[in-house]
Amino acid sequence: MTLATIFTILLGVGAGYTVIAFLLGEFLGHTDVDIANISPLKPTVIAAFITVFGGAGLVLLQFVNEITALPLAGLIALAIATVIYRFIIVPLTKAQNTTVVAQQTLIGCQAEVTEKIPQGNYGKITYKVKDNIYTAPAKSEDGTEIARNSRVEIVHIEKNTYYVRVF
Repeated sequence: MTLATIFTILLGVGAGYTVIAFLLGEFLGHTDVDIANISPLKPTVIAAFITVFGGAGLVLLQFVNEITALPLAGLIALAIATVIYRFIIVPLTKAQNTTVVAQQTLIGCQAEVTEKIPQGNYGKITYKVKDNIYTAPAKSEDGTEIARNSRVEIVHIEKNTYYVRVF
């Protein structure tokens, strides 16, 4: 197997993974990531490295020999993956973490019923945190019906269902 074939395979695998991950919505798939745990070994960064390594290797083989192309392709791929990580992944993750609110901090917050909560069934509430407005599925804490536009308090949250009671 030639080095050009290996570079072609890596380019195809990296590009294919990137397309599939994008289509499946896996880019930055974590919704509540601790900033201290941001790792450069994210699948997106690895896919970028593999794709650039394969592509750069194919281009470099047109200008230099195989012994020179291999490390140069690695250096180019490492540089591009580092840029993607540092200037795209980290800032997006930090921005995401500033708007995502830990659910348990919402206990006791006020909300408004935007879709009636039928007896023993689901409705919808809207609440505001840090000037951002969120909606969530809600049920009455005691199973009673709660009318639309009622002011409620979030009592507890279980499996993304907000249990509320009227003030």
